[in-house]
Amino acid sequence: MFVSEDLAISAIAELAKEGMAFTIDVAANGKKIYLIDSVALSEDELVFLYQKRALTRAGIRHYLVGRAA
Repeated sequence: MFVSEDLAISAIAELAKEGMAFTIDVAANGKKIYLIDSVALSEDELVFLYQKRALTRAGIRHYLVGRAA
């Protein structure tokens, strides 16, 4: 999935608005990985959650339960 720069910036702004701490790392393949409250999300996952209006602790928790299944 191609992530637009605007969507990624909007998603990061949403994290800040929610008061969630995060760091950004770059994986060996060059993709950005976001570590949010000790949870690693790819940039695609970050934007997906943003588009679903789920960039909250509860939304991320719900997503992780589904991701693990």
